[in-house]
Amino acid sequence: MEYITGTRDIHLENTAVALGKFDGLHRGHQILIEKIKHYKAQGLKAVMFTFDFHPAAFLQNTPQELIFTREERIEWAEKMGIDTLIEFPFTKETSGIEAEDFVKKVLVDGMGAKVIVCGDDFHFGYKRRGNVEILYKLGEKYGFKTDVCSKLQIEAPVFEEGVFTGRMEMRDVSSTLVREAIRRGDMEFAAKMLGTPFSVSGEVVHGRQLGRTLGMPTANVIPPMNKIMPPNGVYSSRTIVGDYVYHSVTNIGFNPTVAENNSKRVETYVYDFSGSLYGKKIEVQFFRFERPEMKFESIEALKNQIHHDKASTMEFFRTN
Repeated sequence: MEYITGTRDIHLENTAVALGKFDGLHRGHQILIEKIKHYKAQGLKAVMFTFDFHPAAFLQNTPQELIFTREERIEWAEKMGIDTLIEFPFTKETSGIEAEDFVKKVLVDGMGAKVIVCGDDFHFGYKRRGNVEILYKLGEKYGFKTDVCSKLQIEAPVFEEGVFTGRMEMRDVSSTLVREAIRRGDMEFAAKMLGTPFSVSGEVVHGRQLGRTLGMPTANVIPPMNKIMPPNGVYSSRTIVGDYVYHSVTNIGFNPTVAENNSKRVETYVYDFSGSLYGKKIEVQFFRFERPEMKFESIEALKNQIHHDKASTMEFFRTN
């Protein structure tokens, strides 16, 4: 896959371009990707276009909270069969481009767009003046087809002041809704929207090696600062090491019983794994929140709880 970032100087031809923020890569985004793969089968190059910085975060000067990091998004796009992933520079100059100039100069002249795919609520250009109606009109003028996808909806739980009301309502699948689920630790609902479990990837770093002395060696990964994380606590998880998949139990937090960590980490006890994981890249997938992070009175109490967590996790995977 070709990956283009950090430049406005793009020269492509005969493309089907999916437009979106693609910050969550949820099932709604995946519909757009499947559309351009359909056009790829007809001879066009499949292009995923997004910005290197979330426009709202840039304009409001707020930090990005990512469901997928840049590295994770690149890997996902390649697995999905994208030919070219473009992360267009979002700057003050970019935010001032009028809608028609964006279509003509960036999409048509720069990317050779023959088909443009987007959601029905897509807006672009200066002050978000561009929309799907304008795309249809400009398509007639510049010779490209506009393919618009309706928003995907899902039955979602209703919360009031952080408390579940017991009611459900239909809502659009969106990155905002995915973030809400992750923040409250509802990993099952997040997975329904993502089409896959929420995960954290990274290189295994050295910890205190306490787990090894307990007969339960763990793999420690420090999540990126801009990666959204579920609440601190213990989760039923699955860990991917190369081509192998293992059941596991994972703690997110600061390990208060034995640690003096200043940074949050993901610590995973991988079942039935032998060997060293230090320096290797792993992916930890989160399936269900089991309990909050706790401080135990003794190492023995911690060890007993880990055994209990493993039993609970294995029962979850046995029945699911």
